[in-house]
Amino acid sequence: MVTAESIKEISSGVWIWHAYDQSVRSELYSTAVAAEFGLVIIDPIDLVHDAFHQLAKHAPAAAIVLTNGNHSRAAARFRERFGAPVFAHNDAVGELTTFVDGALRPGRPVAGNLEVLQLPGAGLGEIALFHRKAEGGCHLHFGDALVNLDPNGLIVLPEKYCLSPNRLAQSLKLIPDEHLSVVTFAHGEPLLDEATEQLAALLSRLPASEPHQN
Repeated sequence: MVTAESIKEISSGVWIWHAYDQSVRSELYSTAVAAEFGLVIIDPIDLVHDAFHQLAKHAPAAAIVLTNGNHSRAAARFRERFGAPVFAHNDAVGELTTFVDGALRPGRPVAGNLEVLQLPGAGLGEIALFHRKAEGGCHLHFGDALVNLDPNGLIVLPEKYCLSPNRLAQSLKLIPDEHLSVVTFAHGEPLLDEATEQLAALLSRLPASEPHQN
């Protein structure tokens, strides 16, 4: 199993870690967010012992969130280590290899103040988490729907991995139009500077509506 050596705080209350997975030939990223009721750990890959300890000292873990059916990753190990429940969308559960304690649904916040955004059209059960910060600004945490890896930079999940590229495009256009100070991904470096502008530029290039089907 791929293991990261360290974690990094990229903004107040947001940590990431990553490592290259040769089996899928991609860099895998994970995120932890300080939410109202504790840490929310998103799509976790494994960590060495010292990094586990460093993460745990910030706050008790409230939830482990898997953003689609392909992201079992090290969720079982985190569940055992932190004693936190695992959550995923119902459509993802059948694809996951780890036990899921609860279902993610729009309108049912995670750990008090993280909003679940459904993103149908990507992988099974694809979601993102939207965090409106009490001190101002918003954070957005993606799974696979968007990717930010070299050499392509910020792109929509390639069509060959999508259940429906057109439906994903429409889903992404429903993302709240708010000022974003942090955007994270399951594959790629976070957006910190001009995150709102970079995301808006990408979404503006998506098709306006589903093509007519005969």
